[in-house]
Amino acid sequence: MKTWLAITYKVPAEPSRTRVYLWRKLKELGAVYVQQGAAVLPMTETLLAQVLALKAEVVSGGGEVLVGRMEFVDKGDDARVIAAFQLQRDGDYDEIVEQCERLVYELDRETEKEKFTYAEIEENETELTRIHKWMERIVARDWFAASGHTRAQQRIEDAEKRSTTYTEEVERREGHAVDIDLPHDKRS
Repeated sequence: MKTWLAITYKVPAEPSRTRVYLWRKLKELGAVYVQQGAAVLPMTETLLAQVLALKAEVVSGGGEVLVGRMEFVDKGDDARVIAAFQLQRDGDYDEIVEQCERLVYELDRETEKEKFTYAEIEENETELTRIHKWMERIVARDWFAASGHTRAQQRIEDAEKRSTTYTEEVERREGHAVDIDLPHDKRS
């Protein structure tokens, strides 16, 4: 049997920002909702500390939050909750795959147009950095080894390879353009 961190809450209907804030924070932690206003996370000391800090924020805003440790009586419930965690992470990984495919598509289009610029390299590097940070956040809350991890990691590697190829082509082309003779008085 698995030990879970259970979070139940009631917050005033207005202002809705408290409810939205709490929902968003629990989703950022990777929580799975088992019912409306009832979420679970794997029981870890780190998650417990984060949830207790969140509880303090919500309670100070007029909400009610209960936090506890629990075990399901039926092992099948554990399995269903674990499957829900994996499904959520797979959805996150699918988004990573989509972003990588968009990046590769964009690089292919720029190549077809023969648009090889340093500005495009910067855009690609920025996008790859964003994707890597996003992947790190997903992996940090992938407690049950969702199957989409491998596919997302492969698409990141594919996007990096495609970006490297594009960068090499820009450098090859721009290298020739920059290789000009300057008058002697302009050199230093």
